[in-house]
Amino acid sequence: MVSMEEEALISIGRFAALTKLSHKALRLYDHNGLLPAAYTDSASGYRYYTDDQRHRAALIGVMRKMEIPLATIEAILDTTTPEDAVSEFSAWWEHQQRAFAGRKGLAEYVTTRLSHEGTPTMKVHTRVVPERTFAFVSKEVYQAELDEFVMASFAKLFDHLTAHGLRPAHTSPEDPTYLIFHGQVTPDESAIVDVCVPFNGMVPPGVDIAIRLEPEHHEAYTPIAKRDAEYPQLLHAYDAVAEWVHAHGEPTLPAREVFVTDFMAAGPDDHVFDVAFPYQPR
Repeated sequence: MVSMEEEALISIGRFAALTKLSHKALRLYDHNGLLPAAYTDSASGYRYYTDDQRHRAALIGVMRKMEIPLATIEAILDTTTPEDAVSEFSAWWEHQQRAFAGRKGLAEYVTTRLSHEGTPTMKVHTRVVPERTFAFVSKEVYQAELDEFVMASFAKLFDHLTAHGLRPAHTSPEDPTYLIFHGQVTPDESAIVDVCVPFNGMVPPGVDIAIRLEPEHHEAYTPIAKRDAEYPQLLHAYDAVAEWVHAHGEPTLPAREVFVTDFMAAGPDDHVFDVAFPYQPR
């Protein structure tokens, strides 16, 4: 005689038809615990499900169409309240939107380079930079970590130098600040970045703060307005200066961004920094 519990079970074939999930997907989700079968026949290995599992199965199917990783789906569905589930999903979705915006910008950059046959058109200037002493904080970072590292490091450096009376607590053309990049910083590639604040005088190193002297050098640069300061639009400026240096000399020190004002307080049309390459003229 068949029990009421057995009558309520749905075969894997019927459950697959109801949920539009394949047998292969249902076996995978059972194996990894995302959607365990309600009952598995010990003799045949055949899986059975219950009607109340259809809601979870439907959500899994839709989220997989969105290419949400299985671990993320599990984190969303295993939250304790609907509000928590919505919060988890929203966090993932916002991250995807930011990633898409970045890819869209890269696509526009590639299109521009292709249409211009790879030749940047930005105006490049030159100058001689005097010998300077930097206090700096250095760290290897990915793009997602860069902003937080830069803000925290500038705050630490200004606190250290102003405490010794060696630096005004602001950035200006006369008192610039620097980001020096020892490689490309992207979502997938990390590099060492130095956050630098020049000063005059003598000061001891601090916690995570080092001191170095940079020699006088020639520099090729192009000014950047705040509206053009985001990655990947900024790649056009790096390309332009790199091409100019390749045509007129040899690079001598890592590329940098030389800030001439408070970036956060600046308007969209304000000149906020220069993309600069130290070089030796031919």
